[in-house]
Amino acid sequence: MIFQPLYLYAKKQIGIDELGNSISKLDLFKESEGMFSSWTNKELSADNISFAANNRSVTVENRKIITKALKSDLLISEKIKFDGKYHNINEIKGDDTSRWRILIVNRYGSENP
Repeated sequence: MIFQPLYLYAKKQIGIDELGNSISKLDLFKESEGMFSSWTNKELSADNISFAANNRSVTVENRKIITKALKSDLLISEKIKFDGKYHNINEIKGDDTSRWRILIVNRYGSENP
């Protein structure tokens, strides 16, 4: 397996505006590694049934990333940067007792955070 750098970003408060609302920005807080993974036949089959029933398709709109990052760090993360693009985390599978965590992220990502 070939892992690539995976960067975890969280919101960091940088100030407060005149109305007392916090002003925050995304800030790199942890580095890990990960790799894209393929959907299994079982997931594709279940998604096709779900798509027909609910007009929704997880496997078309999302990708999977396998990572060694701790679940506690992933839960704090607002976004990740992987393969040169920023992705929103839609779901985290697995916990820290298992070897890997699986992230379900938006398929295409974005150039900007």
